Amino acid sequence: MAAPAGSAADQQGIDDVVARETGRKAIHVGVTTACAALAWYAPAAWARALLAAGAVLGLALDLARLRLPPVGRIFQRTVGTLLRGRERRGLTGATTMAIGFATTALVFPTRIAAVAFLYAGLADAAAALVGRSLGRHRFRGGKSVEGSIAFFLVALVLAATLPGLDPLPALGVAVAATLVEALPVPDDNWINPLAAAGLLWLGWTISG
Repeated sequence: MAAPAGSAADQQGIDDVVARETGRKAIHVGVTTACAALAWYAPAAWARALLAAGAVLGLALDLARLRLPPVGRIFQRTVGTLLRGRERRGLTGATTMAIGFATTALVFPTRIAAVAFLYAGLADAAAALVGRSLGRHRFRGGKSVEGSIAFFLVALVLAATLPGLDPLPALGVAVAATLVEALPVPDDNWINPLAAAGLLWLGWTISG
């Protein structure tokens, strides 16, 4: 028996959203990993300067896109399909993430910032993709229990990679970071790395 037209259309809509999110998160993870490597391996002053420069560049490109129609048209033709609705009229998630990364690296030790970047990239990507494709139990803000579980598992693995962070504080950091990620914030790209770094720094301090 053929599926009802409405069901087929709904499924196509879900597939389109998952495809868009997969593309977004692939870029997200790649950029995040590069920034984390920079923060982990480069001298702190260089890492902070380059991350700040990236944030300024991203902000400048967004302002040009929003204020100069020719730039906006080029942007739309190249990466427009990856944008969410609110990003078409404001800053993109990439720009707010760059601002969040730069701020995090300026406030916290760069190696803690590096792990926090991976929270914002890998754990957030896992939450988004699992939530979009498998999420069945939704709560406020459109997020899902399944996505939060995926975030927690990745966050726990990442917390365990930070030298000097004992298992119990690592577990606490993962739980707290998952709760922060679940907050109904329209754009959590700037707050997630800051919150993760603060929690990691606290756990690392407790571990002595």
